[in-house]
Amino acid sequence: MKTLLSFTKKQIAVIFILFGSLSLNAQNSDITMKDIYQEGLEYLQILEDKHNQEIVHIEYDLIFNTKETKRGFSSDYQYMVFAFADHRVEDLDITIFKETFKGWVQVEKDTKSDNTPLVFFKPDDSGTYKIEIKAYKFKSGYSAAHYGLIISHDIPD
Repeated sequence: MKTLLSFTKKQIAVIFILFGSLSLNAQNSDITMKDIYQEGLEYLQILEDKHNQEIVHIEYDLIFNTKETKRGFSSDYQYMVFAFADHRVEDLDITIFKETFKGWVQVEKDTKSDNTPLVFFKPDDSGTYKIEIKAYKFKSGYSAAHYGLIISHDIPD
């Protein structure tokens, strides 16, 4: 595999021109993830700089209906689970489930009708939990979108 250093200056110029023109075209398209990444960066800066939050998980992906993420949570912290979707989603929901010997049991749910659901969650027990992100309602003409998920907790004093 070639590294950037092994390309000639002319090859590098062609690569930058090609990718530069592709990114200009992508900015006017629903297929780019740049907007959702930028939005996530803004949320991350607000959470860390203004709200004393430690970010413990970030993800970005396409969503067609439902996405699931499993992770461990500690009963020592209260978590903020926040998701956001691009302009194609009217209603995005978060549901948190706890893993038990009987299966997954719902412990928290967002009930607002918007595309930026937020759930504050303090686990009773440390363990594995499942976060379900659901595109409950798309805007007319869409059946897929980009979303981001950020999980954080307060930084202990």
